[in-house]
Amino acid sequence: MKLTGKVIKGIGGFYYVVAANALYECRARGLFRKQGITPLVGDVVDIEPTGEENVAFLCDVHSRTSELVRPAVANADQSMLIFAAARPDINFGLIDRFLANMTQQDMDTILCVTKTDLVDEDKLQSIIEIYDKAGYEIYPVCNKTGEGLDRILQVLKGKSTVLSGPSGVGKSSLIKNLIPHSEVEIGELSEKIGRGKNTTRHTELIELDNESTVYDTPGYSSIDLICNDETLLGDLFREFVPYIGECRFTGCSHISEPDCAVKNAVNDGIISSARYNSYKEMYSSIKARRKW
Repeated sequence: MKLTGKVIKGIGGFYYVVAANALYECRARGLFRKQGITPLVGDVVDIEPTGEENVAFLCDVHSRTSELVRPAVANADQSMLIFAAARPDINFGLIDRFLANMTQQDMDTILCVTKTDLVDEDKLQSIIEIYDKAGYEIYPVCNKTGEGLDRILQVLKGKSTVLSGPSGVGKSSLIKNLIPHSEVEIGELSEKIGRGKNTTRHTELIELDNESTVYDTPGYSSIDLICNDETLLGDLFREFVPYIGECRFTGCSHISEPDCAVKNAVNDGIISSARYNSYKEMYSSIKARRKW
């Protein structure tokens, strides 16, 4: 007898599937390897119990509404990038690489800035302004006081959301506040290096309520770009898009050419200089990578 369920976690070749109000430990049939199919967290699947308690074979993966490569999850509706206002310091390059990857994968992304109690209002507003100019929704939250959690709950309502962020930004604390019944481990911040202990070692799907779920993903200190053609990078910066094609030169790189509409927008304060600096760093890294 086959059951239909959802993959909530995958570790070491085992897939953990919730089906018929029970959690099953599953191995994928050899057919998956032959067909080059890898089950992902979030997949709706068919499983066949073996007769051993809560053990089954994973037999089939249903069609996906979405699929992300980084992080590798299926059937997400949106992603939320979580980063701290301080401790650790903001790494704009890391944030912007994540946003570029999500844009390339056609995944809507919202932003959450945590630890708002560690900075003054002017500093917080300067952070918000950078991404507001870029056209992103950004939500400040304080895990200690709970300020802003109600707005986070609203944007997660009725969605399957990938929660992602650098190590130590308070993602686990946020999940614990949002879902008190979750078993997510809370890590201690390392005072010595100013980074958090990465307590999430695998991606896991957690139910927020009957109609909302979140994917808890491991923290990171670096991100590889999916984009491998620097000439396409400008399209991944949403605030650049209105200016692409308005430059003096066709195929403008928006770096060294004169009469560049993107650079003019930066000089006029329409596009954030922090975002533009991220673009230049990414452009150089992609170009260098192609030469290897």
